[in-house]
This record gives sequence, C-alpha cells and structure tokens, in this order.
Amino acid sequence: MQTEAWKETINEQEAMACCSLLERSSSHNFIEHHGLLEGKKGRQHIEDTATEDIALMETSDTLFPSPIAGSYSQMMEQSNVRRRQLPSLAHLIFGSRLLIGLVILFSAGTIYFASSVEAAGIDLGVTAQKAWDSVLNKADAQTKLTLKQAYEKVGNWKTQEQAWEQKIKTLHAANTVELERLRVEIRQTDDAKIAALTEKVKQTQARYEPLFALYSSVNRQLDAAKTIKNKEWSAAIRTQAETLRPVVKLAREDIRIKKKELAEARKRKSAEIKRLRAMLAGADSAKKQIQTAKKQASLAKERYSNALQQFKQSTKQSQTSRVLSSLNTLASAAEKWAGTKQSIHTLEQNVSTTYVKVRQEIAKRPK
Repeated sequence: MQTEAWKETINEQEAMACCSLLERSSSHNFIEHHGLLEGKKGRQHIEDTATEDIALMETSDTLFPSPIAGSYSQMMEQSNVRRRQLPSLAHLIFGSRLLIGLVILFSAGTIYFASSVEAAGIDLGVTAQKAWDSVLNKADAQTKLTLKQAYEKVGNWKTQEQAWEQKIKTLHAANTVELERLRVEIRQTDDAKIAALTEKVKQTQARYEPLFALYSSVNRQLDAAKTIKNKEWSAAIRTQAETLRPVVKLAREDIRIKKKELAEARKRKSAEIKRLRAMLAGADSAKKQIQTAKKQASLAKERYSNALQQFKQSTKQSQTSRVLSSLNTLASAAEKWAGTKQSIHTLEQNVSTTYVKVRQEIAKRPK
C-alpha cells in the first residue's frame, strides 16, 4: 500500500512538472512567434527550463524518499532516462513552435492576398455599391462567383491602367528634363575650343600690333621722302621698309592661320550641332505617335465611363444577366484603356532611347 501511494505521489509530481514545462514553453512560444527571438536562443531557453524542472523533480525525490530501498535506485535511473530524452523533448517543442510560426505567417500572407484582391475593385459610390451587393446576395453560388470574377477582372485592368499612367508621368518628366539638358549641351558644343582659338587670335594680333605700327610708320616716311625727293632719306627708309616687309608678311600669315583654325572650328561646331539636333529630332516621330495614342486613350476613357454608367444602371434593375453583360463590356473598355496607356509608355521609352543615343554621342566627343 505504501508503495502504491508513493508511486501515485511521484506520478502526480511528474505530471505537475510536465505541465509546468509545457506552460513555460507555451508562454515563451507566444512571446517569440514571428521570429522575435533567434531559434538558438529559444531552443536554449527550452532546454534550460526543462533542466530546471527535472532538478525540481529530483529535489522532490530527496524530500520524499521511498520506504523501499530498490525504489530510489529505480527512480534515479528514470531520472537519467529523462535527462537523455530531454534534447528530443526540446526539439519536439521547438519544432512545434516553428510550425506554429509558419502557419501564422502563411495565414497572414493569405489574409493580405485576399485583402489585395478585394481592394482591386471598381470605384463605386455608396448607392451603386449597395445595389451591387444586393445583386450578389440574390444570386446563386455559381452566378455569384462568375460576377465576382468579372468584377475583379475590371478592377485588375483599372489597376494596370493606373500603374501605366504613373509610369508614363515619371518617364515623361525625366525625358523633358533630359531634352532640356541635351539642347543646352548641343548648343554649347565646342564652345571651349572656339573660345580658346578666339583668344589665341586676339593674342597673336596684339603681339604683332607694334610691328604693324612700325611698318606703317616706315611706309609713311617713305612716302614723305618721295614727296620731297630726298634720295638719301628715301634710300634709308626704303631699306628699313624692305627689312620689315618679310617679317610683317610672316606675322600676317600667322594671324591668317589662327583665324583659319577658328573659322574651321566654328564650321565643325555648326555641322556637329546640326548632326546632334537631327539625332534629337529622331524622337519627334514617337512624340507624334504619343499624341495620337493620347487621343485614343481619351476615347477609351470615355468608353469606360459610359460602360461604368451602364453597369450601375444594370445593378439598380437587379437583372443578373444584364449585370454580367455590362461587367464584360466594362472589362473590355478597361482593357482597351490600359492597352492605350501601355502603348504610350512604350513610345515614351522610344523617346528615352533616342535621348540616350544622343547623350552617348556627346560623351564620345573630345573635351
């Protein structure tokens, strides 16, 4: 009888210890879910907790010794078995916690996806929304599913249209800025070279200006000597003039060469500007197509608005077949609208490609 009572006492203590272990593990799992603590830290916490509970169980063994000598050794052996099984228990609990975390993450992702799909709808007013909900509530399960699918199809096309519109605005703004930059850089083509050559011509002319002044003075003196018919003076002045003549000729040739280099540089600049502007004009064709596509987009938007009004009217009449037909018409209009926006974006990309080519040509020119 004492042995049976002792076994019941031990079983109760073991049950309490296991409950304590699971309770601590569960509460710790609640704190750590979604990856707030690292896996190793969580596993170490479980093992430490389990070790403390086993120690408590062994302490209880000491406080309540068995009246039978063989029972104590048997319980110690069971305690050792528990210690050996502890890693398996910890891995089991940790694996369960990881599984629960994955389930929670999957559930959150499902909820988010569902909310995203739900958000991709048609912009309806309060009255039209109530009428649409009423149509869905009156329809059977299969018809309701078909209506929802058609409704979501419209919403998806509308979402794509809005996305393309945003991309168009962003790309068009970038193209506008790049066009202005390219125009400025093209206009400034070889400005530094021409400025340097212009300065060189000025400096050359300034350097030879005293020589030219001297040569002019000598020639005036020669004319004066001839006028007064002074042969000796005329001969002296003529000799000086003949000495200066070749030097002046070389100076004038130097200036002529410098001016020729400047003129050729200006000619090259004009040709290069013309070539680059011709390349830049390559985007004009795409820009004209964009204007045409914008008109098509406006017509598509108008068709969508008309189809939307028809859909709202059909929901008020609560005729499922007419509602579904109007939804299909609305989806077709939304698809056409999104398609025109995609075409505009493609044309804007063509414009951007042209600008990139012009930019590369400018970059290749020597600075």
